[in-house]
Parts: sequence; structure tokens; C-alpha cells
Amino acid sequence: MSNFREKAAEIRAQVISGGRGITKFSEEEFDLLEFELGRFTVGQQDWAYLKDILFLLDHSSVTDRRFEAGILALLKKHDLEPDLLIFLLNVSRKHIVTARFKDGQRLDFPFLEALQKLLYHKDPEVVEWVLRTIEECGTQGVYFLKDMDKIKPSVFKMVNKHFRAIREIIAMLERRWGAFERR
Repeated sequence: MSNFREKAAEIRAQVISGGRGITKFSEEEFDLLEFELGRFTVGQQDWAYLKDILFLLDHSSVTDRRFEAGILALLKKHDLEPDLLIFLLNVSRKHIVTARFKDGQRLDFPFLEALQKLLYHKDPEVVEWVLRTIEECGTQGVYFLKDMDKIKPSVFKMVNKHFRAIREIIAMLERRWGAFERR
């Protein structure tokens, strides 16, 4: 698969027509995807192409931890647009959180730290997706407990659907983590 843009367009067409778009990639294709993802950590600026790469990774039939370093490096970048960060968070759920849990491994501190910084992002939709990612971190999500009160939106912001979702997710996480808080 030499042209990832074409492959992403094919999968998008499948999804638009009601399909799932889940794709099985060969080892060679995964190696190429890893290489392409890595290019964005060292200066590549074609964000539309990065979206195609992330779209392909999101529609992979398997998880693969080889993408973890590239995803983490991109999560730490400060100049990414909110929609790109949301896409990246979704891919991190698959290729970092799910992949590590499948392998019986805990999440690394640098990943948790990157999520913690993104909890304070100015865009409420990004914060919502960070919380959705934290929700999948299982008991390791307790790491973020001290941040919940700091980012909880006031009731006056409930007209915005993202602020409403943030508040609902925080309430759910606080209930889930209540046992840890009492210790």
C-alpha cells in the first residue's frame, strides 16, 4: 500500500456507505505507517496527511504498540489543532491503552502526564475526549483525581454540550473512584 491517502479514502467511503471500515494491514504496511507517523514528530507539517494516517490506525483490525512512541510524541506537541488532538486521543485509546491492557501492562507515566496536561486544554471538546480516554485507563485513571475539581465546569457553562459532557464524565469517574478517595 504505497498510497495511504487512497486507502484512507477507500475506508471513508466504506464507512459512509454504512460499513465498519476495519482493515487488516500487513507487517510491511504497519512498518510504513509507523515510519509515516514518526515523520510528524520531527517536523512534517502536512496535517491532512496525518489525519489520513490516524484514520488508518483507528480502522486497523488489531492494536499494535509500535505506534505508541509516535502517538505520545504528537500528544506532547503544543501546536496541534483541536480536531487533530481529538483524533490522536482516539487512536491512543486503541494503540496505547487497549494494546497495553491486552499485553497485561500498565500505562507509562509519560502517557499519563501527557493526558494530564491536555486536561487543561482551552478547547472543551479536547478536554471531553481526554476524559473519555482517562475513563478507559481503568484504575490508573485515579492518577487524575486531584485534577477533576480544577477542570470541572461551572453550572453556568452547561449550555455548551462539551462542558455538559465534561461535567457528566467527571461525576461518573468520581463515583467510580470514590473508594480510592476514602482511603
